Amino acid sequence: MIAGEVRLKANPAADASIGRSEATSPWTLAAYAYGLFVVLGLAYVLLDMPIQVADGYTNMIGLGQRSLLDGVYGEFFQRSYLRPLLWGQQHVVYTLANGRYFEWFRGWHVVQVLLLVVLFIRLQRPRSIVDVAVLPLGLAILLGMHTFIGTVVEAFPINTFMTILLCTAGAADIALGPPKWWRDLAALVLFVFAALTVESGLLVWVVFVAAWLTGARGVSKGAIVTLTVLFAGYFVLRFGVLDVGSPGLIERSSGYGFRSRDPQELIALFGADPWRFYSYNVVSSILSVLWSEPRAGVWDLTERLVDHVMFSRPMMVNMVASTLATGVLIRDVWMRRRRWRVRLFERADRIVLIFAAVLVANGALSYGYTKDVMMSPAGVFYALAVTVATRELIGQAPRAAAVTIVLAMLMAAMSAAWAVRAVAVHVAVRQSGMAVREQWAYLDQWLETQQNSASDPAALALQRQLQDDAIVRHPGKPALTGDWMTWLEGQ
Repeated sequence: MIAGEVRLKANPAADASIGRSEATSPWTLAAYAYGLFVVLGLAYVLLDMPIQVADGYTNMIGLGQRSLLDGVYGEFFQRSYLRPLLWGQQHVVYTLANGRYFEWFRGWHVVQVLLLVVLFIRLQRPRSIVDVAVLPLGLAILLGMHTFIGTVVEAFPINTFMTILLCTAGAADIALGPPKWWRDLAALVLFVFAALTVESGLLVWVVFVAAWLTGARGVSKGAIVTLTVLFAGYFVLRFGVLDVGSPGLIERSSGYGFRSRDPQELIALFGADPWRFYSYNVVSSILSVLWSEPRAGVWDLTERLVDHVMFSRPMMVNMVASTLATGVLIRDVWMRRRRWRVRLFERADRIVLIFAAVLVANGALSYGYTKDVMMSPAGVFYALAVTVATRELIGQAPRAAAVTIVLAMLMAAMSAAWAVRAVAVHVAVRQSGMAVREQWAYLDQWLETQQNSASDPAALALQRQLQDDAIVRHPGKPALTGDWMTWLEGQ
C-alpha cells in the first residue's frame, strides 16, 4: 500500500487526473457552495461597518497628498517598519474608488474574505462526503479563531493582516500543486509583495520551504534557492542598506503575566535584558494559537483559576474549543509519526507540517510584542491542520458502537464550541461598526484629543463624506441584546 502511494505521488499525470476529477466532483461543488454561504454571512456585517476614523480616515488623508510612486518610495525610509507596498495597496484602491470610498474599501475587505475561503477549500481538496462533512468545522475554526477577529474588525483602511493571510494561503496552494514554470515566478512575486507589505509576509518563505522539505514540488529547487536569497536580502536591505531597524520596548504596550504593561513598565522590567521579554512573547504567541491562552500575552484564564474566580462563558467556550481541537491535532501527529520518520508525506501530512513551521516562525516574528492578530497566519494553518486531523479521525475510527457514540459526542462538542466562536466574530464586527459610528458622531471632540484637526480643504471634504457615509448613508442597525449575548461578547 505504501509503495503504491509513493508511485502515485511521483506521477504528475496521476496528480493532474486527480485535479480534473476533483474539479467536476459534486462534493467539491457542494463545498464551494457552503463556503459562499459562509462568506455571505460575514459580508453582511462587514458591509455594515463604516471606514474607521483612526488608521482609516487619517491614513486616507495622506493617500490624497502623494502620488503612488512618491508614497511607496517614501515608505522605504520609515523608522522601525518597512511596509511600502502596504501604502501602495491603499493608494491603488483609493484611486480606483474615485470618491466612492465606502463601497471600494469595504467591498475589497469582503473580496479578501471570499478569496481566503476559496483558498482554504482548495487546500482541503474536498472530494468525498467526509471531506464536505468536516468543512463546516474547518471554516468555523478559520473564522472563529481569536487571531482572525482582528482581520475583520479593523482596517487601515485595508487590513494588512488579511492581505498576509491571502499571501500565505496562496503560497501553500502554489507549493502543493503540480510542477509548473509559472508557479516559480508566482512564488517569487508573492514573496516580494508580502515581505514589503508587512513583516509577517516573510512567512511566505517559510511556507514554500516547509512544503519543499516535505516533498512538495509545485515550486522548483531553483526557485527555493532564489527565495532564500531574497529572504536573506530582505534583512540586508532593512538593517544594512536602509537601517530601518525594528520596534523596541518603547514602541507600545504589551501583555506580560496577568495584565498588559505600558512601555515604561516594560523598560523597567526588561530594559537590561530584553531577550527574556522577547522569549516570553514567542512562547506566549505559540501557546495562544494552540490553547487560546494567553491572549495578547495576558494569562487571564489562568489568573482566574489561580484566584478561584469564576471565568466567563466565552472563556469556557474558548477553552473547550481549543482543547478539543488541539487534542485531535496532537492525536493526528502521533498517528503520523512513523510515516514522517521514513519521510513518507502525503498532502495531509504536508499541511500539518507546514502548520508546525508557520506556528514556530510566526511566534518568532512576534518577539517584539504580542497581539492576537499578529498570529493570524498561524491561525489559518491551524484551522487547515485541525480539519485534516478531524477528517483522518473520522475515517480511521473503529466502527464499534461505543467508539461511534464517543466520537459523535466529541465532534458535537467541538463543533458547537467553534460555531459559537464563529458567530462571536460576526457580533464583534457589528459592535465594532457601532463603535466606529459613535466616533464619527463625535469626530470633532476626538480630533481635538488627538490634536489632529484637519484644515486642508480636501481633508475636510473627505471628512464630511466619510462622516455622512457612516451616519447618514449607512446608519447602524439596532443593538443586539439578551442573555444569550453573554456567550458571544469578549471572545
